[in-house]
Amino acid sequence: MDTQPRPQDAEDWAAHEQLLRVAWYYYVDGLTQDDIAKRLAVSRASAGRLLERCRQAGIVSFTINSEYYESFHVGRQLRERFGLREALVPPVLEPDAQDQSVVNARLGRGGAQYLQSHLKPGDVLGMGFGDTVQQTMRSLHPDAIARVGTVSLTGGVGAYVNTLRRVRVERDNDLQDVVLPTPILASTEELAAALRGERQVQEILEMSRRAGHALIGIGALGGQATLAQVGYASEAELAAIAEAGAVGDVLGVFYDADGAVVDVPIHRRRIGIDLEDLRRIPNVVGVAGGSAKVDAILGALRGGFLDVLVTTEDVGRALLERTAP
Repeated sequence: MDTQPRPQDAEDWAAHEQLLRVAWYYYVDGLTQDDIAKRLAVSRASAGRLLERCRQAGIVSFTINSEYYESFHVGRQLRERFGLREALVPPVLEPDAQDQSVVNARLGRGGAQYLQSHLKPGDVLGMGFGDTVQQTMRSLHPDAIARVGTVSLTGGVGAYVNTLRRVRVERDNDLQDVVLPTPILASTEELAAALRGERQVQEILEMSRRAGHALIGIGALGGQATLAQVGYASEAELAAIAEAGAVGDVLGVFYDADGAVVDVPIHRRRIGIDLEDLRRIPNVVGVAGGSAKVDAILGALRGGFLDVLVTTEDVGRALLERTAP
C-alpha cells in the first residue's frame, strides 16, 4: 500500500514534480549532477540535495540483490576472526578484478564511506601514503573533510600536499593540515637522525601520535611496492628485505608474517611514527586489496596494526582460508 504523503496544492505538486524529474534524470537517464544542475538552472550542490530528498521522500528506493550478501558475510567473519572493529568488503566485480587502479578506486570509496560515518568536527586524521590512501581522501565528501584536521604520519611532503590539494575545498579556520617537512627515507642514516632531532619534526611526530584516527595503506614487496614506485627504495633493496623475512610494510616499516618488525637497514633512514605509536591511535583504518597483498595484510592483522580493514572480497576469503581452525 502506498504510504507516502501526496502533494496537497499547486506548490507541493511543483516541488514533487521537480523531485521526480531529478530522479528520472539521474537514475534512468544516467545524467551527472552537473548535467542536472544545468538543466534545472540550479547549483550542483542543490542538485545533490534534491537527489537526497528523492531518497528521503521515498521516490527512489534501492534493493540489494541477494547474490552479493555473501561479501558482507565475509566482512562479519573477518571482524570476528581478527578482532576488528569493522571490516568492509565490497562485492567483487569480475571484469575489474585484475585492474589494480580500479580495485584501489573501489576500495577508496569504501574507506571514504567508513570515515564519513566516524569523523567528527574537530577530529584529527593521521594520513599514511599510497594510492589507496589517496583514493580514499579523494572520495571523501567535502563536508566531511572540511571540519577535520590532518597530519602526515611519515615524511614524504609531495604525496601529502598533492592529496590535500585535490580534496581540500574549504576548511574550518581553527583546523590545520600539518605535513612532516622531510622525505620518508633520507639519503643516509646520519641525515635521518639529524632530521628526527629537529624540534619542528619532533613536534609534528608528537601531533601524529595524538591523532584520533589514522588512514593507512599496506605495502607488499612485489614490483608494485609504493616505496619502489616513488623511487625511495630499489627493487634490489626490497628483495633483500624480503630475504630477511619481511612480507609487507605499513608506513615504511617492514614486518614478517606474524607482524613482528624485521630489523633491516632501511628503517634507520626512515622518518615517521613507529608501529607501536600507530597501535596506540584509537582508530586505524587500513585500505588495501589485490591478491598480491594477502601476506602483507595478514601480517598487519596479526601484528595488531588495524582496527578497521577495507579490502577486496578475494583477499577477505583468502585471509579466512589461511587462518581457518
